[in-house]
Amino acid sequence: MSRHPRTRRLTMTALQVFESAARLRSFRRTADEFNLAQSSVSRHIADLERSLPVRLFEREHRGVRLTEAGERLHRAVLAGLERIETGLEEVVGDRPGNGELVIACGQATSHLFVMPRFEALRETLDEGVSIRILSCDYEMLDRLGASDADLVLSFETAGRAPEDRPESRPENRFEDRRTAFRQNAITVCSPDFAAAHADTLRRPVGEWGALPFLDYPRPFRGWVTWGDWFESFGRPEPPPEYIDYEDYTYMIDAAISGRGLALVWDAFVGHFLAAGTLVTAAAGFVEFDCPLYVRITERGRSNPAARQGYNFFASRSKTRP
Repeated sequence: MSRHPRTRRLTMTALQVFESAARLRSFRRTADEFNLAQSSVSRHIADLERSLPVRLFEREHRGVRLTEAGERLHRAVLAGLERIETGLEEVVGDRPGNGELVIACGQATSHLFVMPRFEALRETLDEGVSIRILSCDYEMLDRLGASDADLVLSFETAGRAPEDRPESRPENRFEDRRTAFRQNAITVCSPDFAAAHADTLRRPVGEWGALPFLDYPRPFRGWVTWGDWFESFGRPEPPPEYIDYEDYTYMIDAAISGRGLALVWDAFVGHFLAAGTLVTAAAGFVEFDCPLYVRITERGRSNPAARQGYNFFASRSKTRP
């Protein structure tokens, strides 16, 4: 059977780049995921839009948003990639030691929580099991079907109504949910920044107004904000200047580089604190009611590695980073 002329012009690379950009809602994050220049990602998307021809994304200040046509194509590409994955599993399924654990989570969770624990996780799994991390925009996590991943790591306000939870939807049907860590918010900065502003940092927080505050202004599901933290520690006067970052990991990189104070979750920066690349700027932490949960999906129920991974992440809540 001959291919449609339109599909003949499409490449697998372009479709994979498109799927990543749709999932992450960002060309920059896609460039990081594929180790490409951002201009290369833009070129792949432009070529794809020209070949179809249809606009797939609306460009926004802090990223991109799928158009209606883009949403339809994304569903089709996901289905196609899943069929390819299924075919590959069937081809190699009889090989000894074969197995895979697919973990879906936000990019910051992947980079700052999962990857520092990757080797410890691998050691808990049976020999020969491979681990695949599916990094998603947090909105995309809610849209994942039960067959897309074995485990899902996502933030959620603990008091959220049961009918509003993603696992309550018929298409998801998550079997279990346990806490991976609770959201303990701390302020951090680089050692050089702490030394340069030592006099100010020794004063009450209400006198920190002249310091630069790094911010990730995309709060949702009860994520902690500087306003929340000020309620517990005091509100600076004059009101501080905020330096906004479109990505949580970029904000932490900026803090490491000495550009200002960052409000972070202790479970995400424990390895930086241990290494001395970050230090706490104020004593103590504030706990907020928005834990990171680990869930087993319907797909994961039949995968022994999913239960092992689930127990591994659930045990993290009993340890401090």
